[in-house]
Amino acid sequence: MSFASERSMRYARYVSLLALAALASCERVVGIEVTEGPERLVVEARLEAVRGLVVSRQEIRLSTSAPYFSNTTTPPARDAVVEVVDEENARVRLAETSPGVYRTDSLPLTVGRSYTLQIRWKGDVYEATERLVEVAPIDTLYFRARPNKSAATDGVRATIDLRDPAGTANYYLWDQFIDGVRTVAPDTLVRVRVVASDELFNGRRVRVFQPFEGIAVRSGQEVRIRQYSISEAMWRYYQALSSQTDGDASPFGVPSASVRGNVANRTRPDALALGYFSVSQVAERVARVP
Repeated sequence: MSFASERSMRYARYVSLLALAALASCERVVGIEVTEGPERLVVEARLEAVRGLVVSRQEIRLSTSAPYFSNTTTPPARDAVVEVVDEENARVRLAETSPGVYRTDSLPLTVGRSYTLQIRWKGDVYEATERLVEVAPIDTLYFRARPNKSAATDGVRATIDLRDPAGTANYYLWDQFIDGVRTVAPDTLVRVRVVASDELFNGRRVRVFQPFEGIAVRSGQEVRIRQYSISEAMWRYYQALSSQTDGDASPFGVPSASVRGNVANRTRPDALALGYFSVSQVAERVARVP
């Protein structure tokens, strides 16, 4: 071994030791103080008009924001006055059936009408308005493998066909229930909820669509697919939520931020509510996996 080689090896060992020492010296517990923001009302409100039904149960959940490192459940917003008002000023009040949960069985919804949610809570009045848009029916629900995959090794997925109405922009949201339990897709492109605009298929027939292609279903399971009409504003809301959850948690990732919904505080406009109020018509199909 030459002198130059020996000196290079010693230098490499020296640098390695310095790096290890630096890592060891940097290893310590750092306490992070997160300033608690003001308490905010959180609204989970979607009115649903199921095709073929005149009236169905409506449920709205209200809670409040919690400290960042809190390990407790989100506090419910109790004792609120929750009402839905239509274009003709017909007003229906929802009763608080459990802490933060408000329900009614007597709220008919009509396609084409706008509905306003009004919440009075702790001296503030909150409002949001959405219009009920007709949804395309699901023509068929069946089961097949993903494209370019084998059912023997990859399983089958719930698959639907539908025809999108022509001449108008339509926006969709889908839910899937397996044996009564709602599922969330682990590897679909939209990670928050499965939503779509008909920009690329307006007025066309959609075949072999698998909204939850990341979830295989097994023989004997009962699968229910629900297809909702949503507004363009709600579609954009879910797109914004999706972009927040797509961060890679690296130092160069996009930092998370609050996504603003459509619920406005009429009493104190700066005291924003979180969440969204929507009104949807729902088409659904149920089938058992053969």
